[in-house]
Amino acid sequence: MLYYGEKEDHPEKMLPIQLPQSWKPLSPDYSDLMPVVFLHGMGDSGSNPGMQSLCQTARDAYPGLYVVCANVANGLASVTTPISSQVDELSQLVKADPRLAHGFNAVGLSQGGLVLRGYVESVNKPPVFRLITICAPHEGIGSCPTVYHLVCPLWRLAPYTAGLAFADYWKDASDRPTYIERSRWLADINNERPVKNAKYVANMLQLERYVLVEATRDETVVPHASESHGFYAWGTTPGANGPVLRLRETEGYREDHIGLLTLDRTHRIFEHTFEGTHLRFASEFWAHTVLPHIGP
Repeated sequence: MLYYGEKEDHPEKMLPIQLPQSWKPLSPDYSDLMPVVFLHGMGDSGSNPGMQSLCQTARDAYPGLYVVCANVANGLASVTTPISSQVDELSQLVKADPRLAHGFNAVGLSQGGLVLRGYVESVNKPPVFRLITICAPHEGIGSCPTVYHLVCPLWRLAPYTAGLAFADYWKDASDRPTYIERSRWLADINNERPVKNAKYVANMLQLERYVLVEATRDETVVPHASESHGFYAWGTTPGANGPVLRLRETEGYREDHIGLLTLDRTHRIFEHTFEGTHLRFASEFWAHTVLPHIGP
């Protein structure tokens, strides 16, 4: 069974998914596992049937596991609320839950993965131990998401300051100085400005695992290498399909801006890909590749 988007023009809103019949829990009780928080993508909601079913697969895979299907910036709010405000909302939700007081693992879909990483770097109290992101635009997007084509003309008038969440992670690779100066969120959280934030690095290095899942035919996050911390080379014109640098070729990795080099050298970065478009992975991939990262 594939985990399809509910509509062709809304790939981040999910249809229900189930574990494959081949899955059998190894133990009847996983109540001692680290709790896990799931965060939806742009346009979706933690209470929608698709997200609820995704969270349920974790409970089914690990009976007794405490799972939170986070309702943060649901629906339209996820499109219009700045990422920093979504991070604040997530932080409030986490701090209000006593069962998360000693830390948790986290799974973020698309934009939800960015919000979770923002929480790790800027808050991380209580701490995240394993951060799993699926199709998250970590290094930004180089084109307006096609799913929001109706607002793209408005967004283009002020791509770094428009009242849309994805303006926070827009990156024009043809004009680095303007990006560094005007980026509302991404340039800061990725420590790309001249003055680095040591807290961001220290918090990332608290992770015991950082899991990156990339869709190799993604047309929503462009380039899809962003999902694994790659991006267009500086000097590339948007839409020109210029050279794309992979994670270990980027300046951010080489100079360890947020600790990726250190995490990699200590074997804490896990990279996975699936053949598919945005968030459209097989249930077998989900069960046998992703879910084990929140298991024992």
